Amino acid sequence: MTENILEFQNVSFRYEGSSEKEQLPLAVRDVSFSVKKGDFVAILGHNGSGKSTLAKLSNSILLPESGKVLVNGMDTADESLSYDIRRTVGVVFQNPDNQIVASVVEEDVAFGPENLGVPPEEIRKRVDNALKAVGMYEYRKHEPHKLSGGQKQRVAIAGMIAMLPECIVLDEPTAMLDPRGRKEVMDTILKLNREMGMTVVFITHFMEEAVRASRVIVMDNAEILMDGTPREVFRQADRVKAAGLDVPKPAELARALQKKGVPMPDDILTASEFTEYFLKRFGESNNATT
Repeated sequence: MTENILEFQNVSFRYEGSSEKEQLPLAVRDVSFSVKKGDFVAILGHNGSGKSTLAKLSNSILLPESGKVLVNGMDTADESLSYDIRRTVGVVFQNPDNQIVASVVEEDVAFGPENLGVPPEEIRKRVDNALKAVGMYEYRKHEPHKLSGGQKQRVAIAGMIAMLPECIVLDEPTAMLDPRGRKEVMDTILKLNREMGMTVVFITHFMEEAVRASRVIVMDNAEILMDGTPREVFRQADRVKAAGLDVPKPAELARALQKKGVPMPDDILTASEFTEYFLKRFGESNNATT
């Protein structure tokens, strides 16, 4: 069995135009990358860069125009494997309201396993475990439409977890949420990856979320522009900005201080790293002069 759960091999994809004569530009152009089991990969890119198309290609919602997408070695273009592919890689989209189908939380989470033909006693176990995993077990009897945005998204994630995928692809799941909701969802995703060992592909435009991944892929103009650890990617701030993206605020501040002649590392990512270095470097200097 391959150690790569997801593999893109020279994949290109183009959406259909409004008429037969209209040919739209490629949404994804000759993209190749792989995701190992247990990885947490963040995919960044401005609107129209191709990142959401990657999510839909990952479990045969869309099929490549050329190249191959493999899920645990299974070709997504093979219709006979669609069931197994979608059980292996689950996709959660941006708007949780579009994914919630039942009037009670636990019934919504049970919907996927029921469609898979899972026995009732096993469904009960899966629903409870999934809701506990996302911190929503106490809301199992609630009506989804009365929940906050962050809670709804966690219910949507629980519905996917209950289907026991090996990999979960999240397409900007925090884009419509307030800061509190974003934190709730991000904490849930980190728990799934670090405590449950689930492979996560996380599409986002929030830099502070991307720095928590083990790897960052930057999409630009339908192609992969950068691929590396968060430190490797955000150290190249000019390239990131040229792709229409920001860098994390602590990294931006450190860079601004560097330009003013203040000695600062070029790989600071988080507020705690910035504070720790600043206090160590300049706190010691102040102590030495007093």
